[in-house]
Parts: sequence; C-alpha cells; structure tokens
Amino acid sequence: MDETKEILLAIKHSVEMMDAKITRMERDVAELKTDVAELKTDVAELKSGVAELKTTTASLKSDSDELKNGQLRQMRLLETLCLRSLEQENIVRDLQLNKP
Repeated sequence: MDETKEILLAIKHSVEMMDAKITRMERDVAELKTDVAELKTDVAELKSGVAELKTTTASLKSDSDELKNGQLRQMRLLETLCLRSLEQENIVRDLQLNKP
C-alpha cells in the first residue's frame, strides 16, 4: 500500500506541476494577446502617419518647385535690370563726354 500511495503522491505532484505550467502559459498567452493588440494599434497609427507624411512630402515638393521657378524668374529679371543699368551708364557717360 505504501508503494501505491507513493505512486499516487508522485502522480499528484506531477499533475500539480503541469497545472502550474498551464497556468503560467495561460498568463503568457493573455499577455501576448494584449501585446499583439497594442502592436496592431501601433501599426495602424504608423500607416496613418506614413500616409500623412507622403501627403506632406508631396506638398513640400510642390512648394519647392514653385520656389525654384520663382527664383529662376527673379534671376532673369535681375540679369535684365543689370543690362539696362549698364546701358544707361554708357548713355550717361557718352552724354558727359559729348558735353560742350
């Protein structure tokens, strides 16, 4: 009988150990579910942020292109004004030289 009792105690101990492992695994699975839910939320937020970033980037590129075009126009205008200024200086110089 003692041997049967020892076997039963060993089986009981083994079952208790397995029960403790199962309890830990259930907690781990619950924690993993929570983590996965948070990750899904984070991924959704990132996707939204990426879409917003793409829109902002496109807008910035458009604004940059407009600025570049404006700068080119201003450079051409400055070149034209410089040429006119040089022409006027030459005219003034010629008038001063031909002054009686």
